Amino acid sequence: MPNHIFPKSKNANLTRLTYRLLFASLILICVNCATHAQSAKPPKPAQRSKATSALAEGFYFLMNDYKMEHQGEVNTLNIKLSYEYNAGIADQEYPDFIPIRKDVDAFLREYPNETAFWEIVNKQLTAKLLEKYPALASVTCDLQVTPSSKYSFTRGSTVTRTRTRLAEAAPARENSRRTK
Repeated sequence: MPNHIFPKSKNANLTRLTYRLLFASLILICVNCATHAQSAKPPKPAQRSKATSALAEGFYFLMNDYKMEHQGEVNTLNIKLSYEYNAGIADQEYPDFIPIRKDVDAFLREYPNETAFWEIVNKQLTAKLLEKYPALASVTCDLQVTPSSKYSFTRGSTVTRTRTRLAEAAPARENSRRTK
């Protein structure tokens, strides 16, 4: 045994005893750590709550090359009408887009003010559609006016109108296109 730890120890038995006690203590500590590590329960993974999701859904249609006499000339419009449905809409409450498209056409054909800015036309159109169709939560109309002899550049208006409170759902009507 090395004498450098306990130099000039008079009692060799005491030195050996000390080494044995240190060695036994070290073994005891290691065994205790190993036993504790094996008996310890693994940490529980964080409790997961069930995933929830929010659903936002909508629909859009295009009316390209739509001719409208307005502001003293025949204008060619490209119209994109998109809308989002109310949350939790029932299957039978989805509106058919064909009547909506016909309403857009009738509104533009019968628009009374020849001099109104396109933005005003667009605001009034989105108000009418949101009022008429209670299943819609919002309506966006992108109205693009192509170049003409009067204006040699493309111009446009985008209006989004959102319902501020949920409308009463209209009685469900049979959708003739979906029942065939």
